[in-house]
Amino acid sequence: MYRFALVEDPRANARQLRDWRIGELAAMCFPDATAEGLDLACDLMGWYFAPFDDLFDGELGRDPVGAGRLLGEMTANVDRPLPVAGPGQPPVVRAFADLFRRSVAGMSPAWRLRAARNWKDYLAGQFAEVVDRCRGSMPDPTSCLHRRVSTTSTLVVCDLAERVEGYEVDDLVAHMPGLSELRLIAAEIVAIDNDVVSADREKARGDLRNNLLLVLETTRGLTRHAALRRLAGMLRERYERFEHLERHTVDPNPPPAAPTSDLRRHVAGLRNIVAGTYVWENTTGRGRT
Repeated sequence: MYRFALVEDPRANARQLRDWRIGELAAMCFPDATAEGLDLACDLMGWYFAPFDDLFDGELGRDPVGAGRLLGEMTANVDRPLPVAGPGQPPVVRAFADLFRRSVAGMSPAWRLRAARNWKDYLAGQFAEVVDRCRGSMPDPTSCLHRRVSTTSTLVVCDLAERVEGYEVDDLVAHMPGLSELRLIAAEIVAIDNDVVSADREKARGDLRNNLLLVLETTRGLTRHAALRRLAGMLRERYERFEHLERHTVDPNPPPAAPTSDLRRHVAGLRNIVAGTYVWENTTGRGRT
């Protein structure tokens, strides 16, 4: 973050990052990461939570032209064989190019295509949120959850698990309907939990359109208690579905050379991401404010 000039006051930033426990978040999500992989995960999460995500809480979050330009520069890097941003680009873009270049190092072309698609969905979701703020439109709960799956970056983090822990799911297995649904459920659980934790902060700044709890209160006329009960039911359904799919998708004793040999490890990784994010959001300065 210092190298790419993402922070103005290193001392204040160091205090902030200690309070946010970015290193602990990376370790909880990726307990089997290599040392180099953990460095990459910490850098990416620090980039996401400090300079990037907070950009859209200010003027840029209501400026489709400026947001589109910034997000377009990042999307262009995802398609480049060797992502390198020019010196004239904003620090957050140059840092992203470095992170994406390191993320794809050593991974197969198939994995890179999958990761690029999820990064594009994430960046496009950020742009859609900006457009909706300017239009003043209020999404229905289903549309809101779909959007939040993209903008919480969980699917990007699911891809990152393979990179930082030193394995790769076979491309055929990665596109199995069961595994695709497991990844989607994990992303939905993280999105719902995140919106419960951040609802008061987002309501205070008047952003009612990009938080599922607030959308339920606004579009369905629910009280806070009733909206929380609705979300608790949605979480229960997803945890039950996850466990059902896990039992019927993962072979507990795959042959060593089978294409599915890394499937069990990846599904366990999805559990780590869900659990680690939940603990982090409810115990850190970033999660509570």
